[in-house]
Amino acid sequence: MLQRRIGMHILSVSTAALLFGSTAFAQSQGDKNFVKAAMQVNVGEMRIGQLAAKKGATEGVRSFGERTVIDHTRLEKEIKPVAEKIGVSQPTGLAPDDQALLTKLEGESGAEFDDTYIHAMVEGHREAVQLYKTEEANGQDAAVKSAATHGEHVVAEHLSLAEHLQSTLAKN
Repeated sequence: MLQRRIGMHILSVSTAALLFGSTAFAQSQGDKNFVKAAMQVNVGEMRIGQLAAKKGATEGVRSFGERTVIDHTRLEKEIKPVAEKIGVSQPTGLAPDDQALLTKLEGESGAEFDDTYIHAMVEGHREAVQLYKTEEANGQDAAVKSAATHGEHVVAEHLSLAEHLQSTLAKN
């Protein structure tokens, strides 16, 4: 889901850098691609988290869903002025992979819902942590790097919580 989006962004940045032969262009475009991807992740986490908060079979899943909505709403508010500054528009909808997950989850219930949701959250947050770390290491714009540093802490915490919840669900 997120990995496919990240790969497409990396490919577009690499192609542009080769065509224009400019490291500065690639870095600037890399910052923009990071912001686009982070905003897209936020939209998906908010929508899918809302569903988990309502439909989760266990209190842990419902609480985690609520937490992701709150935290990703905050991250979205924090990155929005950065996006405006560098000319990145707000996503208008869910990424195709997030929409597919949402549709799948809408058709599930009980333990099946919880397992599908938590598995997706572990995988998605692992990918998101890497996205944020890459921007922290390679970003050029100070405001974007700052947003990446803050966001990385949030998604790393979510990853830890999701992994713990996944192991807890596996024991039941």
